[in-house]
Amino acid sequence: MSSLRGFIIFIVILTVSRTSARDMSHEPFYAPRDIRVFCPPEDVITPCKCHNTTGILQCFSSLVTDASLSNVFSNLAMHFAQTQEKHVRGLQLYKTEVTHLNKEILGEISMECVDMNGNQNLSLNRLHRVTFATSKSILKTFIYTGVIEAFWVEQEPNDGAIFEIVDGFMQLTTFWVSETSIPSIQRSAFGRWELPNMKTVYLAKNEIQDIGDYAFYRLPNLTYLNLQRNSILKITNDTFAFEKASEETLILDLTYNLLTMENIEKGAFTRLNRPVTVYLNDNFVTYLDEDVFKPIISDERNFVSVKRNPIVCDCRMSWLLGEDIDFMARVEGLTCKGRRQIWYYTVMELDNQCNVTVESSSQSFHFVHSTFTLEILVIIVFMLNITSL
Repeated sequence: MSSLRGFIIFIVILTVSRTSARDMSHEPFYAPRDIRVFCPPEDVITPCKCHNTTGILQCFSSLVTDASLSNVFSNLAMHFAQTQEKHVRGLQLYKTEVTHLNKEILGEISMECVDMNGNQNLSLNRLHRVTFATSKSILKTFIYTGVIEAFWVEQEPNDGAIFEIVDGFMQLTTFWVSETSIPSIQRSAFGRWELPNMKTVYLAKNEIQDIGDYAFYRLPNLTYLNLQRNSILKITNDTFAFEKASEETLILDLTYNLLTMENIEKGAFTRLNRPVTVYLNDNFVTYLDEDVFKPIISDERNFVSVKRNPIVCDCRMSWLLGEDIDFMARVEGLTCKGRRQIWYYTVMELDNQCNVTVESSSQSFHFVHSTFTLEILVIIVFMLNITSL
């Protein structure tokens, strides 16, 4: 069932990608646009198969090894020897025994899409930087899904080279890497070149802790950035900076991370240069800082969700009620203690809540301070008694 579901998702992404390719302003450079669906003979690609509708090479099961995959592509090279195409629509590797993938294996065969899913011996570090170099001018979809649920497989942390694999791939629309180990996304991760067709970057479930500045800077038409279910600790003013402005809304999903308000810098979302929908659900945000969020939700095109955060309704949130702008339609999830939403408070109630908090903290400090002082006096008296003896 999971195999079928994964295949359906792959076909949908590929279909959308292919449709959008027809609308690209520089379509003449997209070489395989008129290539009909073509499947090589079965004896050429065994133990793989070819999907007759899509022309995608499907290499499933443990029968697919380094040797057998290399043999498949060697056979393809000979099969295409008398033609100029040397092209297959795509490659799917699912639960194989392949342990590495490099240009020597794939040879001169180019493809529009690559999907690697559940290959427990094929870690990111075993994908060579130039593995897909032959497909640089046509690759549109790159998908890698690890086996994070297979706890018996030792994971190899990635050094960030996975992003270098697609550096300069101008036709790429979808970059999907999940369920693996990428402790950090390095600065300017997507490389030296603008990727004008990139629409989707999916990096969920990768144990990411740190995102370098300008990581997505040269993805001008990005509309979906999924970073959920990682361990992201901080957002700087330049984490989500974009070089060029866009009128298309970006969906930025940061659900299930380790973010607090203290670790989100004041200008964290001001350099997006586009409308945005931000999901900060299931983090550790206790309030919405005015300097961080007011610039976002003052624009009616934007939206912020903070569901299931430990929100504290006090004076730090009163700015949401003190404006003429109706922020209620642009922020969801502001549920405070007792399941009361902030919109049902008054500014005075929120201000009073801060006063109670400050007074309570002050009393607590005095109590702790007095107790500590008493303990010191008892110790001094005890020591004096011992000395006198």
